[in-house]
Amino acid sequence: MLAHMSCGSGLGIDDGHFTGIDDGCNSQVPKLNDCDAAQIRKSRIVSRIYVEGYDTSLSGYDFVASMRGHFSSCGEVVHVYIPGYTGYIEGTTLNRFSLIYLRGEGAEEKALKLSGSYSSRGHKLVVEPYPFHAKHLDHKFAPTRYEDNIQHHTILVGGYDTGLPLEHVERYLYEQLSKCGRVMIAICEDGEGFVYSNAYVTLVGIDAVEKLLKLSGSDEEGWESLKFSRFDCPDKDGEAGACNMRPDCPLDPYSSYSTPVMALASLAPEDPNLPKPPCMTSLLPRPWIYRKDSGSGTGYGCILNTATGDEVEVPPYLLEPASRICYAPEDPNLPKPWKGLVDTSTGYGYFWNTETNVTQYEIPYSSASLLGLIHSSVYQRKFLHG
Repeated sequence: MLAHMSCGSGLGIDDGHFTGIDDGCNSQVPKLNDCDAAQIRKSRIVSRIYVEGYDTSLSGYDFVASMRGHFSSCGEVVHVYIPGYTGYIEGTTLNRFSLIYLRGEGAEEKALKLSGSYSSRGHKLVVEPYPFHAKHLDHKFAPTRYEDNIQHHTILVGGYDTGLPLEHVERYLYEQLSKCGRVMIAICEDGEGFVYSNAYVTLVGIDAVEKLLKLSGSDEEGWESLKFSRFDCPDKDGEAGACNMRPDCPLDPYSSYSTPVMALASLAPEDPNLPKPPCMTSLLPRPWIYRKDSGSGTGYGCILNTATGDEVEVPPYLLEPASRICYAPEDPNLPKPWKGLVDTSTGYGYFWNTETNVTQYEIPYSSASLLGLIHSSVYQRKFLHG
């Protein structure tokens, strides 16, 4: 449950990965009469449909874009689930079936009318209803379900009262969204202390995504006013692992604009006896690396993108801040003897093995979990990709 996000003075939308919600600040949650509330609930209902027959040679990005275009007349395509897809790999193919999640009143009925229609590549699509309570197709998704449940999915969430203090908004969002499973939340506030109207939320696993989509159109208390964008697209071909940290995004954990949160860990008391986190340079995504000496004579270090040559000078204390450690909320999914910890000076979460005293940012797996992941990966390579 590692929160690793950085925000500027606003929450932009990157390359069509998100649909905007509302970029205004200091908004109040509106009061609705019963008729308006019922109509809004209908418009927020999410339907799940099963699709096959498409061109499996497409990349994940192109396939999602194709499905969004094909089903756009039915409602909003909020998510496309491709079983076993972890990123574009040249020479492999997509799974031959997928699930599409449509938001809007009557979306399912409209989508079913497209069964037998042809995609932009000339492939005849098969479209079937597969509501959330249905189980008869679960066996098709079982071989990759474990691996699919460790993938991260990001969404924008709005609709909360931005006039409340930041810690209250964090508490409210975590209390609601943690009902879905593991979540990571990043909220920004401006220089005057107002909370921005959109929060970045990352859910771990397709099960968590489906729970959120079901709850978003329900009468669940606390969800009436929340608004959700569609989920992010897969990376374009060749972009996976590339420059996903913009050079103009400073790694300043003390910035008033950056408040990543890990499960409301700020509510726990700090403990000076807990082990310090690993060096933050291990969080840098490929192809970024850290050099202690930028060569400028300032004593600053340098974050370098080895693929593009872009570099950013950073003072050493940004990557080795004074740590203030506390326990994260108990996570029953962590294998023993691991514990979740949070460095409250940066907001980054990490994991501690209480027997070996090892700390790491990566989520630890039990031997049984690793075995399941290996079996899933072997199945995916052998049976899904030929």
